[in-house]
Amino acid sequence: MKKRDKVIIGVAAVIIICIIGLWGVGTTGYLTVSEVTSDPQYIGTEVQVKGIVKEGTLQVNLSETSFVLTDRSAEINVEYTGEKPVTLAGGKDVVVIGTLVSNEKIEARKIVIGCPSKYAGG
Repeated sequence: MKKRDKVIIGVAAVIIICIIGLWGVGTTGYLTVSEVTSDPQYIGTEVQVKGIVKEGTLQVNLSETSFVLTDRSAEINVEYTGEKPVTLAGGKDVVVIGTLVSNEKIEARKIVIGCPSKYAGG
């Protein structure tokens, strides 16, 4: 086998390994509010939905926290039983993990709040 053929095979192998290694990179697994409200296949399943807490909708009482989650195209009601995350507020980016009970409501078991950008606020 010639040196040129070995180089071509080596380069092809590296490319194939890179393609296999990067398969699925960039997919977070989070659904958008629009996706879960428009597709009934998610009802009754656990979902991870990323969105923004709609301003003026956050309500907290002793046993429950509720708010509207939006992606600016659609909205869904979120009910969370548990201690309210300290930094949860209107306008915050969050991921809600829980069961989609209808195309209008998620019963959350966990709320993950996005970190503020290190570049924001200058």
